[in-house]
Amino acid sequence: MPQGEQATPGGAIEGPLLPPGLVWVHLLGPIGLVLIMAKELHTIPLPELMRVVGSKYIPFLAFGLSFEAIYRWLMPSLLGRLRSAWARFAAHAFVIIGVTFVVALFVHPLMQMAAGHRSPFKWFVVMATVISAVCLIPALLIQRTRLRALAAERSAIAERQAALQAQLEALQARTDPHFLFNSLNTVAALIPEDPKQAERALEQLADLFRYALESSRTRAVPLRREVAMISDYLALQSARFGERLRTHVELDDAIADVQVPPLLLQPLVENAILHGTARRRGGEVRVSARKDGDCVVIEVTDDGPGPGASSHSGSGSAISTLSERLRLHYSGRGEIALHTRSDGGCLARMVLPLSGSA
Repeated sequence: MPQGEQATPGGAIEGPLLPPGLVWVHLLGPIGLVLIMAKELHTIPLPELMRVVGSKYIPFLAFGLSFEAIYRWLMPSLLGRLRSAWARFAAHAFVIIGVTFVVALFVHPLMQMAAGHRSPFKWFVVMATVISAVCLIPALLIQRTRLRALAAERSAIAERQAALQAQLEALQARTDPHFLFNSLNTVAALIPEDPKQAERALEQLADLFRYALESSRTRAVPLRREVAMISDYLALQSARFGERLRTHVELDDAIADVQVPPLLLQPLVENAILHGTARRRGGEVRVSARKDGDCVVIEVTDDGPGPGASSHSGSGSAISTLSERLRLHYSGRGEIALHTRSDGGCLARMVLPLSGSA
């Protein structure tokens, strides 16, 4: 069955409105109805039995095909324009009652002709409406639940792929020959001057690799863990650049345990250093995370030339990848944007919801 679109309060769910298995109700329903209604079935001659079953097939197939056509071509676009759950419920009720009545006008004479006896039209409409509702309403609810489960599964897979891509990019950043070479050179230079700092630098480098690897096995981490990782990253960069790089990290204790996707900050901080500081005589990178109402606001700022004015040319994919991860993880409620600071430099701001953040 071609794909339709069923509107829900949380957005559109793609897929057929009616389950494909409903066709078996149209095919087997008349036989079941005859078995339930007919008395002393074994005494009915075969031609008479076939006529009875045939008379039942006429309404089942007529109503079934009509509802299949309506829910295949008309209802997806109609429901897509309705935002209220009550409006969608009313649309379903109107279609069930209206289609049943219209089809009954044509089917009732044919069924009487096939059955060989007359039956009241009102009684036929009432029975057809009840049977249609009994068949359609559970089918619609089951299919809606199934489509939502499939959509959630696809979203989880997409989020997982985005997280793995972020992990890969983080590992690539850490194993980049320049980063690794510079970090090891920094450690080597520190050994004769400050062995304890050199040891700490090696521990920080190991922590960075460990965090990137562990992030592939979890969907979310406490914000304090993410900030601790970025503090290690900045400490390594500070040891490398010395007084050229000034850093400041600030975390509001009220949101320290909020769960966030791992490896959110690393691409922003790396961009701040590459675009704002690395090719200048000196610079500053600041990271802050605070609570703002029912949101978590994370900001990474530098005092460089600002967005689009850096002499460093990159792929430009870090922000788009991060934006996609936030969209998947927070169902469209997380966002990120770059701004030019009033005093120059770049401000990367992430706004994440506190509720349902993991």
